[in-house]
Amino acid sequence: MPNKTYNSYNAENFLDDADFLRYVKYNNPSDVSFWNNWQAVKPENLKSFKEAKLQLQLILSDQPKAETINFRELLLQDINLSVDAIQKSKKRKLIRLVWTSGIAASFLMVTLISWFFLSEITIKSDFAENRLVHLPDGSEVKLNANSSLTYARAFNWKVRREVHLAGEAYFKVKHININSDQVKKGELFIAITDGASVQVLGTEFNLKDRHRKTSVALIKGKIQVSSNSTGKSYVMHPGDFIDLDGNGNSVENVNDFANQTAWLSGKIVVNQTTVNEILREFEDLYGYKVMLDSPALGNKKIDGAISIKSEESLLFTLKNILNVDIQKEGKTIYLKNRR
Repeated sequence: MPNKTYNSYNAENFLDDADFLRYVKYNNPSDVSFWNNWQAVKPENLKSFKEAKLQLQLILSDQPKAETINFRELLLQDINLSVDAIQKSKKRKLIRLVWTSGIAASFLMVTLISWFFLSEITIKSDFAENRLVHLPDGSEVKLNANSSLTYARAFNWKVRREVHLAGEAYFKVKHININSDQVKKGELFIAITDGASVQVLGTEFNLKDRHRKTSVALIKGKIQVSSNSTGKSYVMHPGDFIDLDGNGNSVENVNDFANQTAWLSGKIVVNQTTVNEILREFEDLYGYKVMLDSPALGNKKIDGAISIKSEESLLFTLKNILNVDIQKEGKTIYLKNRR
């Protein structure tokens, strides 16, 4: 049930509010009761409320509303009354102009509505940049570097809340369901990557999809992860972590959970992690290609926490751990053994 006063909302504010949208779309008894009581008080912005409700009903309806036809008829009647003294030929031209304008306006409205419902919004983070995204339903998504999030422009009006992720992000999903035993389609939140889809209600989790591998770590709540390749589903609880390889198979990696959200505080936590894996993470985050002077060096395993707040801090750590010299040439970095 909504817990806002709404007394300062205009029509646009109502159309951006998830609770108001749910009321108009689903007519849940508790929502209907709340809004009936709110209207009974006769707030000053009741007109804005009714205007927003009518607009949303028009958009959600599959049938054209009779109001549009009545409006055109009344408009033509007014024109006829106002041009009694004008020559009939001019009156016909005026009516024809109004009718043509009405058709053009209707076509424009259909075009705008179609664009709104079919278009998408994509937000990207650059190399070495984290970016916070506020979704229309109140959920938050923090993008790691070199990642992108795509969702429908009409996010709140879709049958279900759905986003597409490339890269890595930390999700804080807002609960909008009233009854946890009767979850409706529009109350679900679906995060989709190339390798898997994550279905949630309200929770916090980290989702990563790079190099044909999907990783999911659940912090709070409960989620279901489904492999896009095999169709197999996994129900996760707080503290669970799952890796899906390129074939959609689950890979056990219980020691890696702490590393999944370490990037939020500007570091990576490694546990018997090879230098090659660390360098690949560096390439993903900063956009460089790293070349090793000795391929065998890439198999060396490292434990501990490494700062990734800047490329310099990570390279400084590797330089000392591996005892190498660093040489940059454009977007390529060479790690060379010291002689």
